[in-house]
Amino acid sequence: MIAHLADIESMEKSFRTNLINHLTGGKAVHLIGTYNEHHQSNLAIFSNVIHIGAYPAMIGVLFRPIGENSHTYKNIQANKQFTLNQIPLSMVQQAHQTSARYPFGTSEFEACEIEEETIPEFDGPFVKHSLIKMGLIWEEEHLIKSNQTILLVGKIQYISIEDSILLPDGHIDLGLAQSLSAGGLDTYYQLNQLTQFPYAKVLADASHEPRRNS
Repeated sequence: MIAHLADIESMEKSFRTNLINHLTGGKAVHLIGTYNEHHQSNLAIFSNVIHIGAYPAMIGVLFRPIGENSHTYKNIQANKQFTLNQIPLSMVQQAHQTSARYPFGTSEFEACEIEEETIPEFDGPFVKHSLIKMGLIWEEEHLIKSNQTILLVGKIQYISIEDSILLPDGHIDLGLAQSLSAGGLDTYYQLNQLTQFPYAKVLADASHEPRRNS
């Protein structure tokens, strides 16, 4: 298929949505846990989660235009903190179900039968059986004017990783963790390690070395 701008804009809406959502390939999926102003827990699946920086440690979350059902965004605005929980293979169906439009005040932990975990070190609801969990505080956000989406940046305050998937050099074995990625809004894939290379450096080319006088 070859498509130019006019072709893209004339596509049937659901086809175009699926196509554009799949173009960037698999994206890591997380369950974001929040509390509302009444300290009721909320849980929602997100695939637009990106690495911002390692020091300070920051993660970005892209929110679609804010509307009546934007419970996660509104809860973060109210409490300035949230949790990120990677999704293991065993929880994929329950995790996807959190994308349903439950009424405000309904806990997706309960509605989707996902066990909630709380800790004294961070005031946010975690997914108990997630092997990779983070607690973050709101740092800043930016409106993308062209489509009214919001890039929200959180600063990591707390990390919990299952010891069996954490490697000595700081890498995480995402295959062993059975972490998932998403294509579009409703299709999920399991990650498996293909290979690992050393840090890439420019290789010296002997043919370009200057000649030396004998």
